[in-house]
Amino acid sequence: MLAYVDSLCAALLAKNSKEVRRLLALPQAGKLPRRVREEATAIAKADGYGHAAPVHALHYFYTLTHLLDETNDPLFDGEMSHAERTQIELPLRTASGF
Repeated sequence: MLAYVDSLCAALLAKNSKEVRRLLALPQAGKLPRRVREEATAIAKADGYGHAAPVHALHYFYTLTHLLDETNDPLFDGEMSHAERTQIELPLRTASGF
């Protein structure tokens, strides 16, 4: 899926309408978030004359890359929540006089 989204982002940035339409016709397009599909369709319809940036597609690509990085992390444990993996304990002293 990551390779598909990477290809889609590259086609969107190049404003290659033909390639965007080809990629949107593939079965993987059904797994894209709706806003990414709508954005890609709008950019493809502009045929390279629009000034819209593929913000949603790029954000989706960024999110996918970070999900993959986290699961390859040796500290990643499916049993622990994100908060448990990132929290640290701070030593606190008891306040005197209270």
